[in-house]
Amino acid sequence: MPAIYVLAARTDRPGMIKRAQQPQLFTPELKGWSLWLSRHNASSWLVMALILPFFLYYWFSYSQQIAREQQEIFQQHADALELNLKQRLQHFEFLLGSGMAFVSSSEQVTQAEWQRFVSGLDLDKHYSGIQAFGLVNYRSGKDIAALEQQIRADGVTDFTVHPAGERPFYAVVTHIQPQNNKNSAVLGYDMLTNPLRQRTAMRAASLGTIAVTPRILLAQDGSNAVEPGLVLVQPVYKAGALLQSAEQKMKALQGFVYAAFRVNDMMTRLWHNAHTELDFSWYSSAQQAPSDLLYQRQFGQQQGQVFAMHKELEWYGQPFWLQIRSNDRFVKNYLPVANYWLLFFLLLMMLLLFAVLSRVNLRRYHAELLQQELQQQLHAQYQQLIANEQRQALALKASQLAWFEFDLSTGDAFYSDNWWKLFGFATAQQHPTEQTMLDLLLPSERDIFRHDVQRILASGPEQFSQRYQFMHRQGQILSVLMQCQLLRDADGSALRLSGALLDQTQQVSQSEQQQQLMRLCQFEIASTVASCQLLVQQDPVVASYQLAHLHWLSQQFCQMVSGAESLPTLPVRLDFTALMPKLLKALSPVAAGNQQRLEWRLSQSPYGLTGYEGVWWQLCSDLMFLAMSLAQSNSCIMVGMDFYPGIISWQAELEVDAEQTANFLATQTNTAMLDGPSTESNDRYCALLAAKHWAAVLGAELNIKHEQQKLWFYLTVRQQ
Repeated sequence: MPAIYVLAARTDRPGMIKRAQQPQLFTPELKGWSLWLSRHNASSWLVMALILPFFLYYWFSYSQQIAREQQEIFQQHADALELNLKQRLQHFEFLLGSGMAFVSSSEQVTQAEWQRFVSGLDLDKHYSGIQAFGLVNYRSGKDIAALEQQIRADGVTDFTVHPAGERPFYAVVTHIQPQNNKNSAVLGYDMLTNPLRQRTAMRAASLGTIAVTPRILLAQDGSNAVEPGLVLVQPVYKAGALLQSAEQKMKALQGFVYAAFRVNDMMTRLWHNAHTELDFSWYSSAQQAPSDLLYQRQFGQQQGQVFAMHKELEWYGQPFWLQIRSNDRFVKNYLPVANYWLLFFLLLMMLLLFAVLSRVNLRRYHAELLQQELQQQLHAQYQQLIANEQRQALALKASQLAWFEFDLSTGDAFYSDNWWKLFGFATAQQHPTEQTMLDLLLPSERDIFRHDVQRILASGPEQFSQRYQFMHRQGQILSVLMQCQLLRDADGSALRLSGALLDQTQQVSQSEQQQQLMRLCQFEIASTVASCQLLVQQDPVVASYQLAHLHWLSQQFCQMVSGAESLPTLPVRLDFTALMPKLLKALSPVAAGNQQRLEWRLSQSPYGLTGYEGVWWQLCSDLMFLAMSLAQSNSCIMVGMDFYPGIISWQAELEVDAEQTANFLATQTNTAMLDGPSTESNDRYCALLAAKHWAAVLGAELNIKHEQQKLWFYLTVRQQ
């Protein structure tokens, strides 16, 4: 299910870090059957939908196969029953055929001959259900009396044709076996008096074939007969008669051979021999009314599926209808039963497969929910990480820290943008390494840095801070404070070294300047105090002026060291014609002590020149002190001052020792001399540095020119 994240951030103040709220996942909670029926389990239902048609097809095919097999077995038993019934009737047909052959072979069959013939057939054994097997004489009405006399003469003394009445033709039973009371009552019976028997006999005679009656009640059973029976008749014609047409056949007709039998007796034995348990009904008409029922047998109950067959048959010109049905006994004993254990097993496997697939899908769904929950947490942590990175980036940007990180396991290195900018790189360089930073260290600092890193890797501490000097790409030296943090794993092995660089070049420069100012302050005050001590006895007026200047000088240095404004906003008017002589008088005692002379040349000073008197005094004092320390003994120091439009030019010319002066000028940038003891060379350097300082305060340009034994100081100040 897709996750919907809602993030909110405050942006009401510029530069404020966006804080992401906890993301929320809107997922409907599904439980129980709703989860099984949800779309998260769609693949399981899809598999079931694909397999179920095959299962149903197999179920249907298997059921159809069993049904076909059952139908085939039922049909086989039904056909066997029909065949047995037909064969049984054929036995009677053969019986009639044998009787007709016997009659045809004899001119006149006597009662005794017929009895012997039938006795040899053993009717009870081979023809179950037969009640009578006899001969019927077909005579016209005028011949019936002669027939009675003939039969009586043959031993049947009470023979009489019945029913009584005159009829054009008679079909009288004259011979019948077996002999019993019931059959004796049939002798003399005219078959033509019964419509069914008449229709059957005439059909057989006209067609010249065996014919069978529909359902009738046998004459042997009398008027109370209830059991149905059948009578088969076969016509007997005159020997040698032409039998092509029905009229010829009727004209040549002498009688019939017939067999009468009860259907129940015949079917009982037939059913026993058929080895079947089918329910059976035999009708002699299409109406299948109870009055047409020949035989009915039911072996079991009609339960469950019933197989039935309705068949119309025509035997010996008479239509019959058979109804054959299955029952529970037949189904149990003969029909195969569908074995649904395999289907049940397949269904069980399908359900098991569905359960397994559903379990997998639902576990996957829960895993997706868990993954989404983890994604929420990761997203929240990611947002928090972004916020922390933004805070860190802002903090680093505000602090101007240039940070780096060394991966000690892979040797990779990372440097921030501020790090590259610190050393003058416009963009970050590709594939940086630890050597990148080592190359920027001053050669004297590299071994120190390596030693510090090896020390913390070996024994700690985990954090250290040290100042190193780096070389900027443009050549200037940077004084950088490095703060490092070491990360170790659980085993104590070093993994990463992270650090931040803080450029302290300006602070170091300011500190050095303050130290220089303090050193210069000591030098200036000491030299001024020494001058005052010499002037107190020689020129008290100049000494008082020098003391006032000493007071001003002390205030200036105190203010400069503390960083306060040392000079007034606007310069004041100066009278250089009065200022310079005072300065020379103040320095004369020092020059005299060095066996030197001071000569002063001053051009006319224009009115309205402005400047800072104390600065001019101290600047010229420092230059004169430097000149007197460099000038040779018994030499003259010429000092002059010229005024041009907008320019004040101050010069000093002196004779010096060439080698000594050259050495001094070569070491004038050695700042270490400030920290040295008070020697002549160090004092010279302090005087020069102080002069440069006051020249810078005054905005003057100071130049020094050296040629052989001559040295010139040029001080140029431009007036606004």
